[in-house]
Amino acid sequence: MGAGLVGISSGERQGRLVVGRYRLLELIGRGGMGRVWCATDEMLDRRVAAKEIRIDGLMGEGSAVQRERSRREARATARIDHPNVVRVYDVAEENDRLWIVMELVDGRSLEQVLRRDGPVEPREAARIGLALVRALREVHAVGVLHRDIKPGNVLLTARGRVVLTDFGIAAVQDAAALTMAGTLVGSPDYMAPERIEGREQGPPSDLWSLGATLCAAVAGQSPFTRGTTLATLHAVLYEEPEIPQEAGPLRELLSGLLLKDPGGRPALDGVEEILAAVCAPPPPEPVPHPPTEVTAPPPLPPAPEAPPEPAQDERPPRPRPYRRSALLAATAAVAAAVVAGAVFLALQGAPGGGGGSTGAGSPSASPSDARRTEDGFSWAPPADWNRTEKSPSDISYAAKDGTIEISASQARTTEDVVTHWQRDEENFHGITGYRKIRLDPTTFRGNSAVIWEYTIPQAGTPWYGRQLGFEKGGRTYQVNVWYQDSAEKAALDVYARVKASFRTG
Repeated sequence: MGAGLVGISSGERQGRLVVGRYRLLELIGRGGMGRVWCATDEMLDRRVAAKEIRIDGLMGEGSAVQRERSRREARATARIDHPNVVRVYDVAEENDRLWIVMELVDGRSLEQVLRRDGPVEPREAARIGLALVRALREVHAVGVLHRDIKPGNVLLTARGRVVLTDFGIAAVQDAAALTMAGTLVGSPDYMAPERIEGREQGPPSDLWSLGATLCAAVAGQSPFTRGTTLATLHAVLYEEPEIPQEAGPLRELLSGLLLKDPGGRPALDGVEEILAAVCAPPPPEPVPHPPTEVTAPPPLPPAPEAPPEPAQDERPPRPRPYRRSALLAATAAVAAAVVAGAVFLALQGAPGGGGGSTGAGSPSASPSDARRTEDGFSWAPPADWNRTEKSPSDISYAAKDGTIEISASQARTTEDVVTHWQRDEENFHGITGYRKIRLDPTTFRGNSAVIWEYTIPQAGTPWYGRQLGFEKGGRTYQVNVWYQDSAEKAALDVYARVKASFRTG
Protein backbone atom coordinates (compact mmCIF):
# COMPACT_ATOMS: atom_id res chain seq x y z
CA MET A 1 0.00 0.00 0.00
CA GLY A 2 1.26 3.52 -0.78
CA ALA A 3 2.01 5.90 2.08
CA GLY A 4 -0.85 8.17 1.09
CA LEU A 5 -3.39 5.41 1.74
CA VAL A 6 -2.44 4.44 5.26
CA GLY A 7 -5.13 4.94 7.88
CA ILE A 8 -8.23 4.69 5.68
CA SER A 9 -10.48 1.92 6.93
CA SER A 10 -12.81 0.17 4.52
CA GLY A 11 -15.89 1.28 6.46
CA GLU A 12 -14.82 4.86 7.01
CA ARG A 13 -16.21 6.21 3.73
CA GLN A 14 -18.77 3.60 2.74
CA GLY A 15 -22.08 5.20 1.77
CA ARG A 16 -20.56 8.62 1.31
CA LEU A 17 -21.43 10.77 -1.73
CA VAL A 18 -18.24 12.06 -3.35
CA VAL A 19 -17.96 15.05 -5.69
CA GLY A 20 -21.73 15.38 -5.37
CA ARG A 21 -22.40 12.48 -7.68
CA TYR A 22 -20.85 9.09 -6.81
CA ARG A 23 -22.18 7.03 -3.87
CA LEU A 24 -19.54 4.65 -2.48
CA LEU A 25 -20.89 1.13 -1.99
CA GLU A 26 -18.09 -1.35 -1.42
CA LEU A 27 -14.29 -1.41 -1.36
CA ILE A 28 -13.24 -3.80 -4.15
CA GLY A 29 -9.49 -3.25 -4.53
CA ARG A 30 -6.40 -1.51 -3.28
CA GLY A 31 -2.81 -0.99 -4.34
CA GLY A 32 0.17 1.31 -4.32
CA MET A 33 -1.63 3.95 -6.38
CA GLY A 34 -5.02 3.95 -4.63
CA ARG A 35 -8.18 2.21 -3.53
CA VAL A 36 -10.99 1.19 -5.86
CA TRP A 37 -14.66 1.32 -4.84
CA CYS A 38 -17.81 -0.01 -6.40
CA ALA A 39 -20.02 3.08 -6.57
CA THR A 40 -23.28 4.33 -8.05
CA ASP A 41 -23.31 7.28 -10.42
CA GLU A 42 -26.46 8.95 -9.11
CA MET A 43 -26.70 11.26 -12.10
CA LEU A 44 -26.76 8.47 -14.69
CA ASP A 45 -28.02 5.70 -12.37
CA ARG A 46 -25.28 3.21 -13.22
CA ARG A 47 -22.64 1.26 -11.34
CA VAL A 48 -19.05 2.43 -11.78
CA ALA A 49 -15.59 1.80 -10.35
CA ALA A 50 -14.27 4.86 -8.48
CA LYS A 51 -10.54 4.94 -7.85
CA GLU A 52 -9.65 6.99 -4.77
CA ILE A 53 -6.20 8.52 -4.51
CA ARG A 54 -5.38 10.32 -1.30
CA ILE A 55 -2.89 13.12 -1.89
CA ASP A 56 -2.66 14.95 1.44
CA GLY A 57 -0.33 12.29 2.87
CA LEU A 58 2.42 13.46 0.53
CA MET A 59 4.28 16.61 1.37
CA GLY A 60 5.40 19.44 -0.88
CA GLU A 61 6.52 18.41 -4.34
CA GLY A 62 5.44 14.81 -3.74
CA SER A 63 1.79 15.85 -3.50
CA ALA A 64 1.94 17.78 -6.75
CA VAL A 65 3.65 14.87 -8.50
CA GLN A 66 1.05 12.39 -7.26
CA ARG A 67 -1.83 14.65 -8.31
CA GLU A 68 -0.39 15.26 -11.75
CA ARG A 69 0.41 11.58 -12.24
CA SER A 70 -3.18 10.67 -11.47
CA ARG A 71 -4.68 13.33 -13.73
CA ARG A 72 -2.41 12.14 -16.48
CA GLU A 73 -3.65 8.58 -15.98
CA ALA A 74 -7.23 9.68 -16.53
CA ARG A 75 -6.46 11.91 -19.51
CA ALA A 76 -4.36 9.22 -21.22
CA THR A 77 -6.81 6.40 -20.69
CA ALA A 78 -9.86 8.47 -21.61
CA ARG A 79 -8.34 8.90 -25.09
CA ILE A 80 -8.65 5.17 -25.72
CA ASP A 81 -11.86 3.47 -26.86
CA HIS A 82 -11.28 -0.25 -27.16
CA PRO A 83 -13.03 -3.31 -25.67
CA ASN A 84 -9.77 -4.59 -24.17
CA VAL A 85 -8.97 -1.33 -22.37
CA VAL A 86 -10.93 -0.16 -19.32
CA ARG A 87 -13.03 2.93 -20.08
CA VAL A 88 -12.51 6.10 -18.03
CA TYR A 89 -15.64 8.21 -17.51
CA ASP A 90 -14.63 11.05 -15.20
CA VAL A 91 -11.85 12.56 -13.08
CA ALA A 92 -12.62 14.88 -10.18
CA GLU A 93 -10.86 16.30 -7.12
CA GLU A 94 -12.47 16.77 -3.72
CA ASN A 95 -10.62 18.03 -0.65
CA ASP A 96 -7.58 15.77 -0.19
CA ARG A 97 -8.55 13.11 -2.71
CA LEU A 98 -8.58 12.61 -6.45
CA TRP A 99 -11.31 10.38 -7.90
CA ILE A 100 -10.99 8.58 -11.22
CA VAL A 101 -14.30 7.05 -12.30
CA MET A 102 -14.13 4.06 -14.62
CA GLU A 103 -16.18 1.31 -16.19
CA LEU A 104 -17.07 -1.37 -13.64
CA VAL A 105 -15.92 -4.66 -15.17
CA ASP A 106 -17.80 -7.68 -13.85
CA GLY A 107 -15.08 -10.28 -13.63
CA ARG A 108 -12.02 -11.59 -11.82
CA SER A 109 -8.42 -10.54 -12.25
CA LEU A 110 -5.99 -13.01 -13.77
CA GLU A 111 -4.21 -12.93 -10.42
CA GLN A 112 -7.38 -14.12 -8.67
CA VAL A 113 -7.90 -16.83 -11.28
CA LEU A 114 -4.34 -18.12 -10.79
CA ARG A 115 -4.64 -18.04 -7.02
CA ARG A 116 -8.00 -19.82 -6.87
CA ASP A 117 -8.03 -22.05 -9.96
CA GLY A 118 -4.34 -22.47 -10.76
CA PRO A 119 -2.44 -21.87 -14.04
CA VAL A 120 -4.19 -21.90 -17.42
CA GLU A 121 -3.41 -23.90 -20.57
CA PRO A 122 -1.14 -22.34 -23.23
CA ARG A 123 -4.10 -21.78 -25.60
CA GLU A 124 -6.01 -19.81 -22.95
CA ALA A 125 -2.85 -17.86 -22.09
CA ALA A 126 -2.46 -17.07 -25.80
CA ARG A 127 -6.08 -15.88 -25.98
CA ILE A 128 -5.49 -13.55 -23.03
CA GLY A 129 -2.19 -12.39 -24.53
CA LEU A 130 -3.81 -11.70 -27.90
CA ALA A 131 -6.36 -9.41 -26.24
CA LEU A 132 -3.58 -7.61 -24.35
CA VAL A 133 -1.63 -7.13 -27.58
CA ARG A 134 -4.69 -5.47 -29.11
CA ALA A 135 -5.05 -3.28 -26.05
CA LEU A 136 -1.38 -2.28 -26.20
CA ARG A 137 -1.68 -1.45 -29.90
CA GLU A 138 -4.33 1.13 -29.02
CA VAL A 139 -2.47 2.36 -25.94
CA HIS A 140 0.84 2.83 -27.73
CA ALA A 141 -0.87 4.48 -30.72
CA VAL A 142 -1.86 7.45 -28.54
CA GLY A 143 1.61 7.76 -27.04
CA VAL A 144 0.93 6.02 -23.76
CA LEU A 145 2.88 3.36 -21.89
CA HIS A 146 1.02 1.24 -19.34
CA ARG A 147 4.12 0.41 -17.25
CA ASP A 148 2.37 -1.96 -14.87
CA ILE A 149 1.09 -4.94 -16.85
CA LYS A 150 0.70 -7.84 -14.43
CA PRO A 151 -1.95 -10.47 -13.59
CA GLY A 152 -3.61 -8.15 -11.07
CA ASN A 153 -4.28 -5.57 -13.79
CA VAL A 154 -5.83 -8.01 -16.28
CA LEU A 155 -9.56 -8.59 -15.79
CA LEU A 156 -11.43 -11.60 -17.21
CA THR A 157 -15.21 -11.67 -17.55
CA ALA A 158 -17.48 -14.72 -17.65
CA ARG A 159 -18.24 -13.96 -21.33
CA GLY A 160 -14.56 -14.13 -22.27
CA ARG A 161 -13.72 -10.43 -22.41
CA VAL A 162 -10.15 -9.51 -21.41
CA VAL A 163 -9.64 -5.98 -20.05
CA LEU A 164 -6.37 -4.18 -19.31
CA THR A 165 -6.96 -1.84 -16.38
CA ASP A 166 -5.17 0.44 -13.86
CA PHE A 167 -3.23 3.04 -15.75
CA GLY A 168 -2.04 4.45 -12.42
CA ILE A 169 1.54 4.81 -13.59
CA ALA A 170 0.97 5.38 -17.29
CA ALA A 171 3.19 8.05 -18.81
CA VAL A 172 2.47 10.07 -21.95
CA GLN A 173 5.60 9.85 -24.04
CA ASP A 174 5.52 13.44 -25.27
CA ALA A 175 5.33 14.91 -21.75
CA ALA A 176 8.01 15.35 -19.11
CA ALA A 177 8.57 12.21 -17.06
CA LEU A 178 7.31 12.22 -13.48
CA THR A 179 9.24 10.54 -10.71
CA MET A 180 8.62 9.96 -7.03
CA ALA A 181 11.90 10.08 -5.14
CA GLY A 182 12.60 6.95 -3.14
CA THR A 183 9.48 5.17 -4.36
CA LEU A 184 9.35 2.10 -6.59
CA VAL A 185 5.99 2.27 -8.35
CA GLY A 186 4.90 -1.03 -9.84
CA SER A 187 5.53 -4.73 -9.31
CA PRO A 188 9.21 -5.70 -9.66
CA ASP A 189 8.30 -9.28 -10.73
CA TYR A 190 6.80 -7.82 -13.92
CA MET A 191 8.98 -4.72 -14.35
CA ALA A 192 11.32 -4.38 -17.34
CA PRO A 193 15.03 -4.10 -16.47
CA GLU A 194 15.37 -0.73 -18.20
CA ARG A 195 12.67 0.65 -15.95
CA ILE A 196 14.38 -0.59 -12.80
CA GLU A 197 17.64 1.00 -13.95
CA GLY A 198 15.94 4.31 -14.78
CA ARG A 199 16.81 4.04 -18.47
CA GLU A 200 14.60 5.23 -21.32
CA GLN A 201 11.43 3.19 -21.73
CA GLY A 202 9.21 2.49 -24.69
CA PRO A 203 6.70 -0.04 -26.04
CA PRO A 204 9.22 -2.92 -25.59
CA SER A 205 9.04 -2.28 -21.83
CA ASP A 206 5.33 -3.14 -21.85
CA LEU A 207 6.10 -6.23 -23.94
CA TRP A 208 8.55 -7.43 -21.28
CA SER A 209 5.77 -7.14 -18.69
CA LEU A 210 3.42 -8.98 -21.06
CA GLY A 211 5.95 -11.82 -21.32
CA ALA A 212 6.29 -12.10 -17.54
CA THR A 213 2.49 -12.01 -17.19
CA LEU A 214 1.99 -14.83 -19.71
CA CYS A 215 4.69 -16.88 -17.93
CA ALA A 216 2.69 -16.42 -14.74
CA ALA A 217 -0.50 -17.44 -16.55
CA VAL A 218 0.90 -20.87 -17.46
CA ALA A 219 3.14 -21.44 -14.41
CA GLY A 220 1.45 -19.53 -11.57
CA GLN A 221 4.10 -16.85 -11.04
CA SER A 222 6.62 -14.66 -12.82
CA PRO A 223 9.94 -16.36 -13.63
CA PHE A 224 11.63 -13.56 -11.67
CA THR A 225 9.69 -13.97 -8.44
CA ARG A 226 12.04 -14.47 -5.49
CA GLY A 227 11.75 -14.44 -1.69
CA THR A 228 12.54 -10.73 -1.31
CA THR A 229 12.12 -7.59 -3.39
CA LEU A 230 15.91 -7.16 -3.59
CA ALA A 231 16.36 -10.72 -4.87
CA THR A 232 13.56 -10.19 -7.39
CA LEU A 233 15.18 -6.99 -8.70
CA HIS A 234 18.51 -8.81 -9.00
CA ALA A 235 16.85 -11.60 -10.98
CA VAL A 236 15.25 -9.14 -13.40
CA LEU A 237 18.53 -7.31 -13.98
CA TYR A 238 21.07 -10.13 -14.07
CA GLU A 239 19.50 -13.58 -14.28
CA GLU A 240 18.21 -15.34 -17.38
CA PRO A 241 14.60 -16.46 -16.91
CA GLU A 242 13.71 -20.13 -16.85
CA ILE A 243 10.75 -20.35 -19.21
CA PRO A 244 8.32 -22.88 -17.73
CA GLN A 245 7.80 -26.17 -19.56
CA GLU A 246 4.06 -25.56 -19.16
CA ALA A 247 4.36 -22.75 -21.73
CA GLY A 248 4.51 -25.36 -24.52
CA PRO A 249 4.19 -23.59 -27.91
CA LEU A 250 4.65 -20.20 -26.22
CA ARG A 251 8.16 -20.91 -24.92
CA GLU A 252 10.11 -19.37 -27.80
CA LEU A 253 7.91 -16.26 -27.85
CA LEU A 254 8.27 -15.77 -24.08
CA SER A 255 12.04 -16.10 -24.32
CA GLY A 256 12.05 -13.31 -26.91
CA LEU A 257 9.78 -11.03 -24.89
CA LEU A 258 12.04 -11.38 -21.82
CA LEU A 259 15.32 -10.45 -23.49
CA LYS A 260 17.28 -7.92 -21.42
CA ASP A 261 17.91 -5.77 -24.52
CA PRO A 262 14.67 -3.93 -25.47
CA GLY A 263 15.80 -3.79 -29.10
CA GLY A 264 15.87 -7.58 -29.35
CA ARG A 265 12.26 -8.12 -28.26
CA PRO A 266 9.67 -8.89 -30.96
CA ALA A 267 7.29 -6.17 -32.14
CA LEU A 268 3.53 -6.28 -31.60
CA ASP A 269 2.83 -7.66 -35.08
CA GLY A 270 5.08 -10.66 -34.56
CA VAL A 271 3.73 -11.31 -31.07
CA GLU A 272 0.15 -11.11 -32.34
CA GLU A 273 0.88 -13.53 -35.14
CA ILE A 274 2.28 -16.26 -32.89
CA LEU A 275 -0.43 -15.85 -30.26
CA ALA A 276 -3.11 -16.11 -32.93
CA ALA A 277 -1.62 -19.37 -34.20
CA VAL A 278 -1.48 -20.85 -30.68
CA CYS A 279 -5.07 -19.72 -30.03
CA ALA A 280 -6.36 -21.65 -32.99
CA PRO A 281 -7.89 -25.06 -32.31
CA PRO A 282 -6.30 -28.24 -33.68
CA PRO A 283 -7.01 -29.40 -37.24
CA PRO A 284 -10.71 -29.84 -37.95
CA GLU A 285 -12.71 -32.91 -37.11
CA PRO A 286 -16.00 -34.03 -38.63
CA VAL A 287 -17.78 -31.76 -36.15
CA PRO A 288 -17.71 -28.05 -37.12
CA HIS A 289 -15.57 -25.74 -34.98
CA PRO A 290 -16.21 -22.05 -34.23
CA PRO A 291 -14.03 -19.59 -36.15
CA THR A 292 -10.67 -18.75 -34.65
CA GLU A 293 -8.05 -16.16 -35.54
CA VAL A 294 -4.80 -17.52 -36.91
CA THR A 295 -1.74 -16.52 -38.80
CA ALA A 296 -2.01 -15.61 -42.43
CA PRO A 297 0.21 -17.61 -44.77
CA PRO A 298 0.38 -16.97 -48.54
CA PRO A 299 -1.98 -17.78 -51.63
CA LEU A 300 -1.65 -18.26 -55.42
CA PRO A 301 -3.35 -19.38 -58.70
CA PRO A 302 -5.67 -17.70 -61.16
CA ALA A 303 -9.05 -16.45 -60.14
CA PRO A 304 -12.01 -18.76 -60.69
CA GLU A 305 -15.16 -17.59 -62.34
CA ALA A 306 -16.73 -14.83 -60.32
CA PRO A 307 -19.74 -15.59 -58.13
CA PRO A 308 -22.97 -13.61 -58.37
CA GLU A 309 -22.34 -9.88 -58.43
CA PRO A 310 -23.14 -8.13 -55.16
CA ALA A 311 -25.56 -5.24 -54.97
CA GLN A 312 -24.10 -2.11 -56.55
CA ASP A 313 -24.12 -0.15 -53.33
CA GLU A 314 -21.67 -2.60 -51.77
CA ARG A 315 -18.08 -1.61 -51.25
CA PRO A 316 -15.63 -2.98 -48.69
CA PRO A 317 -13.49 -1.48 -46.00
CA ARG A 318 -10.14 -2.47 -44.80
CA PRO A 319 -10.18 -6.05 -43.57
CA ARG A 320 -9.34 -7.36 -40.20
CA PRO A 321 -9.33 -10.95 -41.44
CA TYR A 322 -9.34 -13.87 -39.22
CA ARG A 323 -9.30 -17.45 -40.14
CA ARG A 324 -10.81 -20.52 -38.69
CA SER A 325 -9.54 -23.75 -37.27
CA ALA A 326 -9.36 -25.70 -40.52
CA LEU A 327 -6.96 -23.14 -41.93
CA LEU A 328 -4.62 -23.72 -39.05
CA ALA A 329 -3.60 -27.12 -40.37
CA ALA A 330 -2.17 -25.49 -43.49
CA THR A 331 -0.56 -22.56 -41.69
CA ALA A 332 0.74 -23.80 -38.33
CA ALA A 333 3.94 -25.13 -39.85
CA VAL A 334 4.90 -21.72 -41.22
CA ALA A 335 3.66 -19.61 -38.31
CA ALA A 336 7.00 -19.31 -36.52
CA ALA A 337 8.87 -18.42 -39.71
CA VAL A 338 6.29 -15.84 -40.72
CA VAL A 339 6.51 -14.00 -37.40
CA ALA A 340 9.53 -11.94 -38.33
CA GLY A 341 7.97 -10.33 -41.34
CA ALA A 342 4.43 -11.36 -42.09
CA VAL A 343 1.51 -9.06 -41.42
CA PHE A 344 -1.05 -10.66 -39.11
CA LEU A 345 -4.35 -11.34 -40.80
CA ALA A 346 -7.27 -12.41 -38.71
CA LEU A 347 -9.74 -13.40 -41.36
CA GLN A 348 -12.77 -12.45 -39.42
CA GLY A 349 -14.62 -15.63 -38.74
CA ALA A 350 -13.30 -17.45 -41.81
CA PRO A 351 -14.94 -20.61 -43.03
CA GLY A 352 -16.15 -23.16 -40.55
CA GLY A 353 -14.56 -26.57 -40.54
CA GLY A 354 -16.63 -29.66 -40.67
CA GLY A 355 -18.20 -32.13 -43.00
CA GLY A 356 -19.84 -31.37 -46.29
CA SER A 357 -23.37 -30.12 -46.62
CA THR A 358 -26.21 -32.44 -47.27
CA GLY A 359 -27.57 -30.04 -49.86
CA ALA A 360 -31.24 -30.34 -49.03
CA GLY A 361 -30.40 -29.64 -45.43
CA SER A 362 -28.57 -26.38 -46.13
CA PRO A 363 -29.17 -23.92 -43.28
CA SER A 364 -31.07 -20.69 -43.60
CA ALA A 365 -32.06 -17.83 -41.34
CA SER A 366 -35.12 -18.28 -39.21
CA PRO A 367 -38.07 -15.92 -39.78
CA SER A 368 -37.96 -15.28 -36.05
CA ASP A 369 -34.38 -13.98 -36.06
CA ALA A 370 -34.27 -11.16 -33.51
CA ARG A 371 -32.21 -7.99 -33.69
CA ARG A 372 -29.15 -8.10 -31.43
CA THR A 373 -27.22 -5.10 -30.20
CA GLU A 374 -23.45 -5.59 -30.03
CA ASP A 375 -20.68 -3.15 -29.15
CA GLY A 376 -20.93 -0.50 -31.89
CA PHE A 377 -23.53 -2.08 -34.15
CA SER A 378 -26.75 -4.06 -34.28
CA TRP A 379 -27.93 -6.80 -36.65
CA ALA A 380 -30.28 -9.77 -36.96
CA PRO A 381 -28.16 -12.94 -37.20
CA PRO A 382 -29.75 -16.40 -37.53
CA ALA A 383 -31.31 -17.10 -34.14
CA ASP A 384 -30.60 -20.84 -34.06
CA TRP A 385 -26.94 -20.77 -35.20
CA ASN A 386 -23.91 -21.18 -32.93
CA ARG A 387 -22.64 -17.84 -31.64
CA THR A 388 -18.96 -17.07 -30.98
CA GLU A 389 -17.94 -13.78 -29.34
CA LYS A 390 -14.29 -12.95 -29.86
CA SER A 391 -14.96 -9.58 -28.23
CA PRO A 392 -18.10 -7.47 -27.66
CA SER A 393 -17.49 -5.85 -31.06
CA ASP A 394 -16.49 -8.97 -33.00
CA ILE A 395 -19.18 -11.65 -33.36
CA SER A 396 -19.56 -14.79 -35.51
CA TYR A 397 -22.41 -17.25 -36.13
CA ALA A 398 -22.02 -20.76 -37.62
CA ALA A 399 -24.73 -22.93 -39.14
CA LYS A 400 -25.48 -26.13 -37.25
CA ASP A 401 -24.13 -28.32 -40.06
CA GLY A 402 -20.91 -26.31 -40.29
CA THR A 403 -21.30 -25.30 -43.96
CA ILE A 404 -21.84 -21.55 -43.47
CA GLU A 405 -20.43 -18.88 -41.17
CA ILE A 406 -21.18 -15.18 -40.95
CA SER A 407 -19.51 -12.49 -38.87
CA ALA A 408 -19.71 -8.78 -38.13
CA SER A 409 -17.34 -6.44 -36.33
CA GLN A 410 -16.29 -2.84 -35.88
CA ALA A 411 -13.09 -1.04 -34.88
CA ARG A 412 -11.43 2.33 -35.15
CA THR A 413 -9.79 3.14 -38.48
CA THR A 414 -6.70 5.23 -39.23
CA GLU A 415 -6.15 4.30 -42.87
CA ASP A 416 -8.00 4.22 -46.17
CA VAL A 417 -9.97 0.99 -46.19
CA VAL A 418 -9.15 0.00 -49.77
CA THR A 419 -5.40 0.48 -49.32
CA HIS A 420 -5.44 -1.49 -46.07
CA TRP A 421 -7.34 -4.45 -47.53
CA GLN A 422 -5.20 -4.55 -50.66
CA ARG A 423 -2.08 -4.79 -48.53
CA ASP A 424 -3.61 -7.48 -46.31
CA GLU A 425 -4.80 -9.54 -49.29
CA GLU A 426 -1.25 -9.71 -50.62
CA ASN A 427 -0.27 -11.72 -47.57
CA PHE A 428 -2.47 -14.56 -48.80
CA HIS A 429 -0.39 -14.97 -51.96
CA GLY A 430 1.30 -18.10 -50.75
CA ILE A 431 -1.49 -20.14 -49.20
CA THR A 432 -1.80 -23.20 -51.38
CA GLY A 433 -5.17 -23.18 -53.09
CA TYR A 434 -6.07 -19.57 -52.29
CA ARG A 435 -7.62 -17.78 -55.29
CA LYS A 436 -8.75 -14.19 -55.36
CA ILE A 437 -11.99 -13.60 -57.20
CA ARG A 438 -12.13 -9.86 -56.68
CA LEU A 439 -10.96 -7.09 -54.39
CA ASP A 440 -12.70 -3.92 -55.52
CA PRO A 441 -13.54 -0.52 -54.08
CA THR A 442 -17.26 0.24 -53.92
CA THR A 443 -19.75 2.02 -51.68
CA PHE A 444 -22.14 0.77 -49.03
CA ARG A 445 -25.03 3.04 -48.06
CA GLY A 446 -23.07 6.01 -49.31
CA ASN A 447 -19.90 5.12 -47.39
CA SER A 448 -16.47 4.29 -48.83
CA ALA A 449 -16.23 0.50 -48.91
CA VAL A 450 -14.40 -2.50 -50.35
CA ILE A 451 -15.48 -6.04 -51.22
CA TRP A 452 -13.17 -9.03 -51.15
CA GLU A 453 -14.20 -12.39 -52.63
CA TYR A 454 -12.02 -15.48 -52.82
CA THR A 455 -11.86 -19.25 -52.47
CA ILE A 456 -9.65 -21.14 -50.05
CA PRO A 457 -9.38 -24.86 -49.23
CA GLN A 458 -10.38 -26.19 -45.82
CA ALA A 459 -9.44 -29.82 -45.12
CA GLY A 460 -9.70 -30.57 -48.82
CA THR A 461 -13.04 -28.79 -49.25
CA PRO A 462 -13.18 -25.45 -51.13
CA TRP A 463 -14.74 -22.57 -49.22
CA TYR A 464 -15.94 -19.28 -50.63
CA GLY A 465 -15.40 -16.06 -48.74
CA ARG A 466 -17.12 -12.73 -49.26
CA GLN A 467 -16.09 -9.83 -47.00
CA LEU A 468 -17.70 -6.42 -47.08
CA GLY A 469 -16.12 -3.54 -45.19
CA PHE A 470 -16.95 0.14 -45.02
CA GLU A 471 -15.86 3.28 -43.20
CA LYS A 472 -18.17 5.55 -41.26
CA GLY A 473 -17.48 8.15 -38.59
CA GLY A 474 -13.84 7.21 -38.11
CA ARG A 475 -14.60 3.50 -37.68
CA THR A 476 -14.47 0.50 -39.99
CA TYR A 477 -17.24 -2.11 -40.10
CA GLN A 478 -17.28 -5.59 -41.60
CA VAL A 479 -20.06 -8.00 -42.56
CA ASN A 480 -18.68 -11.31 -43.88
CA VAL A 481 -19.78 -14.77 -45.03
CA TRP A 482 -17.95 -18.06 -45.70
CA TYR A 483 -19.62 -21.14 -47.17
CA GLN A 484 -19.15 -24.45 -48.92
CA ASP A 485 -20.17 -24.70 -52.56
CA SER A 486 -23.17 -26.92 -51.77
CA ALA A 487 -24.55 -24.27 -49.40
CA GLU A 488 -24.13 -21.28 -51.74
CA LYS A 489 -27.80 -20.39 -52.23
CA ALA A 490 -28.64 -20.62 -48.52
CA ALA A 491 -25.46 -18.73 -47.62
CA LEU A 492 -26.11 -15.83 -49.99
CA ASP A 493 -29.75 -15.60 -48.87
CA VAL A 494 -28.70 -15.41 -45.22
CA TYR A 495 -25.91 -12.95 -46.05
CA ALA A 496 -28.29 -10.65 -47.92
CA ARG A 497 -30.68 -10.57 -44.94
CA VAL A 498 -27.88 -10.01 -42.44
CA LYS A 499 -26.42 -7.13 -44.47
CA ALA A 500 -29.83 -5.55 -44.84
CA SER A 501 -30.29 -5.72 -41.07
CA PHE A 502 -26.87 -4.28 -40.18
CA ARG A 503 -26.89 -0.86 -38.48
CA THR A 504 -23.99 1.12 -37.03
CA GLY A 505 -24.01 2.68 -33.59
